[in-house]
Amino acid sequence: MNRLPVVHGSSRGVALIVVLWAVALVSAAMMGLAAILQRQLGQEVASLQNSRAVLVAESGIQMCLNPQIQPGMVEEASRVLGARLQEGWQVPVQFSVRARDLKGEEGRINLNALAMGNRELARRILTNLFGGWNVSPTTSSAFIDALFDYVDADSLTTGNNDVTEEGAKNAPMETLEEIQKIPGWDQVLRESTQPGWKDKLTIFGSGKLSLKSADQDVIEAWLGLNPGAAANFVQSRPGADGVEGTPDDQFNPGLLGSLSEESQARILPADSDLWRVTSTGQVGEVKRTVVALISRNPPQIKARWVEDGAEP
Repeated sequence: MNRLPVVHGSSRGVALIVVLWAVALVSAAMMGLAAILQRQLGQEVASLQNSRAVLVAESGIQMCLNPQIQPGMVEEASRVLGARLQEGWQVPVQFSVRARDLKGEEGRINLNALAMGNRELARRILTNLFGGWNVSPTTSSAFIDALFDYVDADSLTTGNNDVTEEGAKNAPMETLEEIQKIPGWDQVLRESTQPGWKDKLTIFGSGKLSLKSADQDVIEAWLGLNPGAAANFVQSRPGADGVEGTPDDQFNPGLLGSLSEESQARILPADSDLWRVTSTGQVGEVKRTVVALISRNPPQIKARWVEDGAEP
């Protein structure tokens, strides 16, 4: 006579524990899989928003390549385009190409050209500029020495400061941000009362200055004028509508007084065709800023870079 196997209570308990453990394992695996899928979905959404933000920013560059678009038009044009994109994508879209960003690059002081040219002239111009920013002469002089040593081809120090050749590139700067590697620049910024220094300096262009787009302090430093001497000239430039880059702009160098032949040789007599465009696109919470140097005759991008996290 066959007898049924006896299942002891301890065996049933072990089996139950095994089953519960297996269920828990499967549940954990499912939760892990769900987390992975959710993370991948989030990454795909973030990637899509990033691509869209760059696309929006790039559209500002393309818009400004059109010779018919003047600086005074871009704010309204970017507002309209941003609204249309938001309507089509059904997500918050912000798009900004500010008129004040569309200044000719020749309206900024070219540090490469200045430092690698006449050093006496370079020292005078930069001392004037930094003096207008309330930077002390000692700080200004130390930085100028370091700037010369950073871009010149030799390993000899300028002045009495031996540290100016430490880490020197001995070649022209390739990006304006390299200025932060030059000894003494951090002290210039600590003392300076000028927050927008990037709007005053560049490493691109001919090395001459365009009076049609340069700021007042840059013009006064470049030409060796007293503080305030270029105020009337700059104030009259936008014309009756008060907006630069519109058809009623005025250009009256006579308001700067009599300029020497040497000063006239260092300024551009006509409009420069080298523009800096800063275009910011934000889609959802993702923001991307694209900066480009463009020429519009014929339309071409000469340099381009992305500034993540930059403010519009």
